[in-house]
Amino acid sequence: MIFRGFTAIFVLSLLWVADTAVAADTKDGRPGAVTDPVIAVLDVQQVLRSATAAKGIRVAVEARRKAFEEKIAAERKSIQVDEQKLRKQSTILSPEAISEKRRLLENKISNFRRKAEQRRGVLNRALAGATRALRKEMAKVLAEIMKERKITITLARKAVLVFDQRLNITEDVLKRLDKNLPTIAVDFKTTNAK
Repeated sequence: MIFRGFTAIFVLSLLWVADTAVAADTKDGRPGAVTDPVIAVLDVQQVLRSATAAKGIRVAVEARRKAFEEKIAAERKSIQVDEQKLRKQSTILSPEAISEKRRLLENKISNFRRKAEQRRGVLNRALAGATRALRKEMAKVLAEIMKERKITITLARKAVLVFDQRLNITEDVLKRLDKNLPTIAVDFKTTNAK
């Protein structure tokens, strides 16, 4: 809460400095001086939640996550069965044979953990890559809208405490983003985790 207050004060002081600088620029008569800054506000998190492509990313990642979890559950069950067999055989087999079977089981458990981590890494990389592509397209859309409307600065919604809703361009960015990029391919490529 305190941080937002400092952020608002900082933004207001920047606007005051910009206004003072603009006034000074106009008095100097320098060409290209900004006379009236045009400000917009964008709720980036809302765009990343509500965009059609973002929803598609979540669906694809969740489907892959569910498939991975099913594989992990099957492998975990197999390990549990092997552990139970080893316990039953511990009274029958020699200590050397038990030791060898325990070593093999520990290797299986280690491989299981490694595969689970790899699968989580695949999901994380796929999500990050698709989100990066979405953010890149959002930046292009924002730049287009800023150019069309002659907006000089766009502030993130989370950096602004209170603002006039007429400055909010979130819905416009969202509509254009949905039009330009309705879907994003989520890349789950990997060589080891299947």
